[in-house]
Amino acid sequence: MNPGSDNFSAAVLAGGSAERLGLNKALVDIAGRKALDRILDVLQGIFSGTSIIVQSDSDLENFMRPGVRVLRDLLPGKGPLGGIYTALELAARTYVFIMACDMPYPSEDLVLHMLSRAPGHDAVVPRRGEYIEPLFAIYSREIRENIKARLERNDLKIYELLTEIDVLYLDEEEIASFDPEFRSFLNINTPEDLKKAMLLADG
Repeated sequence: MNPGSDNFSAAVLAGGSAERLGLNKALVDIAGRKALDRILDVLQGIFSGTSIIVQSDSDLENFMRPGVRVLRDLLPGKGPLGGIYTALELAARTYVFIMACDMPYPSEDLVLHMLSRAPGHDAVVPRRGEYIEPLFAIYSREIRENIKARLERNDLKIYELLTEIDVLYLDEEEIASFDPEFRSFLNINTPEDLKKAMLLADG
């Protein structure tokens, strides 16, 4: 366990399907290993508690992994914001590192750096230029009520949530110190993305 990780857990949002790939993105095969398993290799080396948030009971069995809790989304149909709420509501730690299931190469060094920056903030979110990465971010359980209020009025935009909480943004230079090739942010939505992921696996 890493220093300070007692205050942190991790959650993977496994609700994303890719129509062009024909299956849940977490289960995409990349050079013989599923995207989800590549993610868990990193997260389980950092956190003593890791969860997978799934959309329905029918998904539970597909995502069972040793040492990982598989949790049904408390508010299915509310998109990633609902998944973030579920992860925070069911967490036992102060902060939760939350990421999407289609990002198979999270940088351990970058995640550890983000943990070190989290205390005193509601969230730590990478930002590259004007583009932010709210599904590779750390959130405090203290913002659950903010999220719940948005979910109740069906206001599901994560970007708008971030305007009302204390967010520490990591800029490109800071990110590059720990993940020079920005591999953490490769996500798999298309066959072309999958080809890129395969090349990284071979490398």
